[in-house]
Amino acid sequence: MPDPSAPTSEHTARPVRVLKFGGTSVGTAEGVRNAVRIVCAATEACRPVVVVSAAAGVTNDLVRAAEEAQADPATAEAWTRRVGQCYHTLAANTLTDEELRARYATALQAELSELHRALRERAGPNAAAARDAVLAAGERLMVPLLAAALDAHGQVSQSVDATALLCTDAAHGDATVQWAPTRRRVRDWHRSRADGVPIVPGFVGGTADGVTTTLGRGGSDLSAAVLARALGAERMERWTDVDGLYTRDPDEHDDARPLERIDFDQARTWTKTGRLGMHPCTLDPLIDAGIPLRVRCTHRPEVPGTRIVPAPMLA
Repeated sequence: MPDPSAPTSEHTARPVRVLKFGGTSVGTAEGVRNAVRIVCAATEACRPVVVVSAAAGVTNDLVRAAEEAQADPATAEAWTRRVGQCYHTLAANTLTDEELRARYATALQAELSELHRALRERAGPNAAAARDAVLAAGERLMVPLLAAALDAHGQVSQSVDATALLCTDAAHGDATVQWAPTRRRVRDWHRSRADGVPIVPGFVGGTADGVTTTLGRGGSDLSAAVLARALGAERMERWTDVDGLYTRDPDEHDDARPLERIDFDQARTWTKTGRLGMHPCTLDPLIDAGIPLRVRCTHRPEVPGTRIVPAPMLA
């Protein structure tokens, strides 16, 4: 009997790849444009699902905003303006089409209203949930901007609500993904979704009743890995500002050598110690499903980067 949760034949024509772009990859107009070119090129070989982080530095600002707003709700206005100006400037430098800029401005104002509300709620009884709503704003503001940039390049896209896909517990600030309902939600969505490249905010999930949660620092990588496993992806690609992994830190050691590939065991050790800058659980969904991960540079997409693979694939 066929699996009723499996994708339709239209969706199995080409493999799925999950492309995750970190904050340093989309923190500038040039970075966003590079990401757009990478996604458009990927559509020729696969059906990409894009996971995106907040612009570099924004999450740190939002952490500070949440702390200050809890002590003094009057700071909400200034923080909302500051975050809004960051994305307004990024959009102005990225989008040349007036209609797309206006469309993003509408999305920006809607998300900023939610951010302001969440900041004001930090002083109330639901402070932990409000903090997650504050921290999620960085990714939620980036998604429609990248969508507009893709549309400007002639690539149809769709913004996706991560709270409807990644089901988590209610441990605000470090939520745990609940695998069974997440798998069901992701597969149901993917089977019936509209055409276009889906863009999902990383780092963000939701409880069973739809309350926003966050997965902890580095959680965008974990979001991408969970989606890759649920979709049976061909691979996950982690696009960042470095052109792969090295034997040592190349900024500090002249003898550092780039690594073409390493196995999951080595990568897991490095992840648990923080060496790879990812959420410590990122590799677990990929290991469970045998899905390789490739680390590549958004600013140098011609460089193959580093492959992280199951041990048998090293041969």
